Amino acid sequence: MISQETIVEFLQVGGQYFLPAAALLRAIYAGLRGRFPEGFSQIAVASLFAGLIAVVDGEAVDIRTIGLEILGNTAFMAGLLSFIFLYLLRQPNRGQVVDGIVGGVIGLIAWAIWVYLLNNNWPWWTAPFVIAGGAAVFIALRFSLRQIARLVQIATYLIVIGLVLVVAAGGVLLFQAVT
Repeated sequence: MISQETIVEFLQVGGQYFLPAAALLRAIYAGLRGRFPEGFSQIAVASLFAGLIAVVDGEAVDIRTIGLEILGNTAFMAGLLSFIFLYLLRQPNRGQVVDGIVGGVIGLIAWAIWVYLLNNNWPWWTAPFVIAGGAAVFIALRFSLRQIARLVQIATYLIVIGLVLVVAAGGVLLFQAVT
């Protein structure tokens, strides 16, 4: 039998990481084609979905806490994705070093918000990994802008992976709740 914590983790990975990443890639594609409102709508929907998934943790239901957690996670994800979207499309390419520094700073800020404001329990030693990951992601996204068709294909894969994780984990949680 799979533990409920494991199922919740899969649900959160799919809904809070894969789907927002895919939405960001699709938003960048829409932005490059001159359709900024479409890009922002994709970011908004993914952010709301990530906020809703954030409250699934198997703990007792408190409506006020759930509402605040949804709003906090939604606002955080929307702000983060919107910044990345605008930075990549409006800031000219200044080189890998600048993109790496910006990505690292955003990684540090995101880690601090994720841990201290949104009360996620990540140890302090994960901060350097998030900073390095942020730098790598910004550099990779800048390279990916040159190959936008490939970027959209990767976004499609991320959507499929995220939806499979969310649906499978949600199905198992529902099955466990019923039985």
